Amino acid sequence: MTLLWICYIMSPSRKQRSLSSRKKPVYVPFSHLYCIPSSPMASVESLPAADLWTSIMAAVAPSVSETTFSSWIETLKPEKLEDRVLTLLAPSKFHREFVEEHFVAGLEAVALTNTGEPVRVRIRVQGGGEIPRQRNLRFNTGAPVNRSASESNGQNGHAITVTDAAVEANLNPRYRFENFVEGDCNSFARAACLAISDLSRPTLWNPLLIYGGTGLGKTHLLQSIGNRVLSVRRNDGIRVRYVSSERFTQDFIQSVRSQQGSDFAEKYRNVDLLLVDDIQFFATKERTQTEFFHAFNALHQSGRRIVMTSDRPVHELAGFDERLISRFDSGLVTNVNPPTYETRLAILQDRAKHEKFPLPLDVADLLSTHITSNVRELEGAFAALVAHCQFGRVPATLELAQRVIQEKTGKRTGRPPVELIQQTVADYFKLSQDALRGKSRKKEIAHARMIAMYLMTELTEHSLKTIGGFFGGRDHSTVIHARDTIAEQRKTDEVQTVAALHDLERRLSLGPILRTSM
Repeated sequence: MTLLWICYIMSPSRKQRSLSSRKKPVYVPFSHLYCIPSSPMASVESLPAADLWTSIMAAVAPSVSETTFSSWIETLKPEKLEDRVLTLLAPSKFHREFVEEHFVAGLEAVALTNTGEPVRVRIRVQGGGEIPRQRNLRFNTGAPVNRSASESNGQNGHAITVTDAAVEANLNPRYRFENFVEGDCNSFARAACLAISDLSRPTLWNPLLIYGGTGLGKTHLLQSIGNRVLSVRRNDGIRVRYVSSERFTQDFIQSVRSQQGSDFAEKYRNVDLLLVDDIQFFATKERTQTEFFHAFNALHQSGRRIVMTSDRPVHELAGFDERLISRFDSGLVTNVNPPTYETRLAILQDRAKHEKFPLPLDVADLLSTHITSNVRELEGAFAALVAHCQFGRVPATLELAQRVIQEKTGKRTGRPPVELIQQTVADYFKLSQDALRGKSRKKEIAHARMIAMYLMTELTEHSLKTIGGFFGGRDHSTVIHARDTIAEQRKTDEVQTVAALHDLERRLSLGPILRTSM
């Protein structure tokens, strides 16, 4: 099926309508391309599902990063095309949910433009087996895998890659220790996970339970353990299984219905590492708890390892059998906390580097200051910013970041970003921002610089060290001196300082959203 794709850019009014009608921004930019086939295409009803999916992937591949394509799109497998519904198989529940949230709208848009007919994309989880990667496609998405460095032999002599093993273990390959941003909020939990992932050494930390609020990286850490084990011990036949509490419950119910209890027991008791996510959902499920208790005992008594996550500490888990609670509490229990500003900023910069997206420091600062609840919300804001920039073909600016924050939180930002404070102070004193950040010790420049530092200590959540970094890498003691000097001048009613602070704080309270025409 040879097609010539002619793509054109939407007019501004059409882009605006597209953005306003979409409830949630699409993670990738391909859905804003409208492609016209060079010759009429057969009706969707007569197309094989594999052909339609291959043409969709061919259109999508140039518009997303290689990592995004190989991790999320190429791993989907076409199952059927009926009544204009293309059903794709995902290797795990998490994979399905992520694709549904970030990609389905874009895939449907590409399908429409490829066929001229509306096609609904449905994702379901493949049951009882791995999903092979799509092969023999008519486009190249990157260099071939170095199989000699990533293969081991299966029981039947077939080559099994680390990626295949991760799919079989129900692991997401993008969750690794290498791309987990460490901070004070999670450093101990990360260290514990690294330690328990070393199966060559004995550990007292078995089981390991990680608890914390939603979106703080518990699943990332949990799956990083599995991916690390499969990577390091790929030639040893190590068996790893990751499962959510919901999937464990569903598997148990299915085993009861089909009278295949022995298969269920084999699945969860014959592994070297069991990773269980969100155990709080086992609450009040008595029979499920009993089965998990037996699986737990079988693994623990044979020296195999168990790692679990929960949204609350052990003593707050209600609706559980006491014998399970005592086992949860018998190993190491650690928590992850909401990320600090520095960790949030590092996460954004890491994501921007990974996606090769130019993210200015002042924009990252604004997002990090106002998206504070959890990492998932922060990454969602970043994805929304990327979508706005790619759909609108505009750079990331403070105004655009303000809009994203308002969309995400439902309110305007309450704290001005660093760049805005520096710009406002420089404008007030008729200086350049370079002079404000520079090394000049002229009295008027030094005074303006101290006022800017003082305002940052009052109006932002940045540490003293971070604020010094925004002024040419000055030491935190310089910031302390500036803060105390201006505070004393304000306290003693020094006329010029008080007047300047009053005017500057009034200007900054307006915020860039209200001061622009957006």
